[in-house]
Amino acid sequence: MIKTEDVTVCSIFEPKPTDVFWYKLDPRIKKITLGKSKEGFSLKELFLILSTIRNNKYNVVHVHSKFYYYALSVLFLHRKTKFFYTVHSDAKMENLGWDEKFFPWKKYCFRKAHIHPVTISNTSQKSFDDLYNCHNDLVYNGVPRPVISSENPVAEFRLTDKTKLFIHAGRIDTPKNQLVLCKVFNRLIQEGHDIVLLIAGSKQKKEIFTSLEPYLCDRIKYLGERNDIPQIMAHCDAMCLPSIWEGLPVTLLEALSVGCIPICSNVGGIPDVIESGMNGFLSKSSSEYDYYNTMCEYLSKSENEYEQIRRNCKRSFENYDIVNTTKSYLALYKAY
Repeated sequence: MIKTEDVTVCSIFEPKPTDVFWYKLDPRIKKITLGKSKEGFSLKELFLILSTIRNNKYNVVHVHSKFYYYALSVLFLHRKTKFFYTVHSDAKMENLGWDEKFFPWKKYCFRKAHIHPVTISNTSQKSFDDLYNCHNDLVYNGVPRPVISSENPVAEFRLTDKTKLFIHAGRIDTPKNQLVLCKVFNRLIQEGHDIVLLIAGSKQKKEIFTSLEPYLCDRIKYLGERNDIPQIMAHCDAMCLPSIWEGLPVTLLEALSVGCIPICSNVGGIPDVIESGMNGFLSKSSSEYDYYNTMCEYLSKSENEYEQIRRNCKRSFENYDIVNTTKSYLALYKAY
């Protein structure tokens, strides 16, 4: 958007050195942080956001997650400022904690068009329709087409010339289902498969990471948070995502862009993108049993079949180039 518009990105929380996306923002983008350091509800942020929007007189304000942070701003400023809110996953799952307490006001604002809801996949749109029964606009998620160099940042992890290398990229958190992933890989390793799993992501839930530690070994590696995920994916055989719930995950689109075969659970917007056996593999559920069977299906394929699926992945990515997403959002802002 910065190529044609004035853009400001405001972070409620104080960015940490490990928040790689914050530091990847184009230098032409104005960055603001409200300095919040602790999780949990605080009235202070509601007033800070209100004053930030009012003082800067933005034409469009696009917000993400935790609706309650923006409740006062929408209440007092919706006549002067166009507000948009992206639903990134299942609509019901976005109404947990304090969002559940603010749900009646949130629903009222959507129905009265005080704030315009946007969904990111056919499945998330259906979940929104079922919950709110009001209009929303659909804009598919997108990622930039990556520029991949010849450098292989994960070459050391391929233990033999036949090792299959897998990447799981995502914060260590409940919906990502990493414990099931580690259990499945542990079983496959014990069965003699020449495979290695790399896990990359921040330790958002430390108790979950603690549960993963007994499985970490020379074939299940934790890389920490990385800012070169597409580059890593380009040198892996497949991407693993056994999530319990999702919207339309960026990591899936990144995998498609470089031909890294996705092996995912059948949740959220993932089945809108993946046709099992054609451009990836879909597990029937997020359970250990089903994901194990899907991994076995992947491992049973020939090299020629892998190559065809990789080509299909790259073709599938065309619809999810960030250029298309940007055009759709800018058109949406102008339409209102």
